[in-house]
Amino acid sequence: MPFKKPLAAAAIATASMLAAASGALAGTISLDHGCYVSSSIGAGATIQVTGSGFTPGEAVFAQIPAPDGLLSFVEATVGPEGGFVATLTHVLPVSIDPVAEDEKMQIKGVLSEQILAEEPFQLTNLAVKLSPPAAAPKKKVTYTVSGFTPGAIVYGHYLHKGKVVVTHKYGKAAGACGMLKIKAPIYPGKSRYSKYAVQFDNAKKYKRNASPKIDTSLTIFHF
Repeated sequence: MPFKKPLAAAAIATASMLAAASGALAGTISLDHGCYVSSSIGAGATIQVTGSGFTPGEAVFAQIPAPDGLLSFVEATVGPEGGFVATLTHVLPVSIDPVAEDEKMQIKGVLSEQILAEEPFQLTNLAVKLSPPAAAPKKKVTYTVSGFTPGAIVYGHYLHKGKVVVTHKYGKAAGACGMLKIKAPIYPGKSRYSKYAVQFDNAKKYKRNASPKIDTSLTIFHF
């Protein structure tokens, strides 16, 4: 039977091609955080991914897919021990609102174009949003903040002409992205002015250089 060996070789080659086409995962990756925070509009977050168990010498892309392409990517070369470290910089969330976006880190072979490993993570802004953004003094509005220290209390320091007139404790930032959503009066005191500067941070006492912090303003309607 002279065709047995060629047929067997062809079957093995076909199986190998099908396995490659399926995009089977190879190697493992880990991220240095579960959520990454863009500290200011346009700044973006820095994400580091570490891989192990890959083919030594292989060129790979560390990439974050998006609906219309890629959110970010960088190329890396696997070391002789099968590992690599890649850093993606200036990674921006899709939205500018305080939301925790679900993303995915992928490792893709440059030549094979196959997805070799994946790892989910979240991405958010250091942000605050009031809905509605202006209201009467005792009107309750929805405060939504993101990007604060997980488990730390979020405070609002209300200033007029550079001086703190009231500080309010809003609650603990929750989850990996430091989120908080709460309904409260737009101004937590007796309002005398129509506009206030507000600094949100994790400090019980106002510190101009607190970190993380968000500086914003609000308008009070006096009827």
